[in-house]
Amino acid sequence: MDISAINAFVAVGDKGGFRAAAMALGISSAGVSKAVARLEAQLGVTLVARTTRSVRLTSVGMLFHARCKAILTDLDQAGHEAAEGASSPQGRFTISVSRAFGRMRVLPVIADYIRQYPQVEMEVRLDDRPVDLVKDGVDLAVRIGHLPDSSLIAARVCQTGFVLCGSPEYLAAHGIPAHPDDLHRHRMVGYVAPGTSIRFTYPFVIDGVERTMSLPSRLTVDDGEAAVTAASRSVGLAMVNDYHVEQHVADGSLIRVLRAFETPAVPISVVHLPTRNPSRAIQAFTSMLRRRLAATS
Repeated sequence: MDISAINAFVAVGDKGGFRAAAMALGISSAGVSKAVARLEAQLGVTLVARTTRSVRLTSVGMLFHARCKAILTDLDQAGHEAAEGASSPQGRFTISVSRAFGRMRVLPVIADYIRQYPQVEMEVRLDDRPVDLVKDGVDLAVRIGHLPDSSLIAARVCQTGFVLCGSPEYLAAHGIPAHPDDLHRHRMVGYVAPGTSIRFTYPFVIDGVERTMSLPSRLTVDDGEAAVTAASRSVGLAMVNDYHVEQHVADGSLIRVLRAFETPAVPISVVHLPTRNPSRAIQAFTSMLRRRLAATS
């Protein structure tokens, strides 16, 4: 394919118009317009919707823009590695990870990684919503849970599970539950998914079968760390991922209960698109993340 035409098209998508793209590339607006038209003719699709007042990418154009931008980034990275002899990881990549797990487990690894590889630039997006790696321009994502069948390439780095905890003061006052059925007599700190009204249901393994329970709560939050804070202040029992309360359990400010009924841990994986070969920078980061997280799970 015509790399110069792809460069022009990507610039139009990035800058939002032919004139701005031409200024960025140092060529004429007519040259940019002809390059994009040449690319559209080659592909047989409309990539850019043009009107007298605006220029925007079509739905096909947006997908093609994301793929082309990733390819140009790979080419740029390849050039840098060839020029520098590929002596050490370098370049730039974007990673997406959930807010709590990102802050608590991934960002400390990123800080050490950046110190070790100063030629690498990273953009970290902390977001609890599922991301589309192509549409959102993400090179690497950390996913919690079993992955649905997809074309993504995944590497398991560690695992996590749900745990139920309460403060020593709360348990002294209300007793330690011996069975999930006892929870109907306890105060619970509830949870809803952020931006929704979907309430969390409590999973347990009872008589060898995994079941979920709906329990009323006096306090409901949409943030795992808020649930931990409430539990540590004796508001009630809270069920969260184990990484939320690891330090609290270690220092005794929270006590883990009903451990015999906990559901099996689920994997945490890093995923990337199969259409892109991971750069040396991504490979080095994935390797470091796997080593560090495996030691904590």
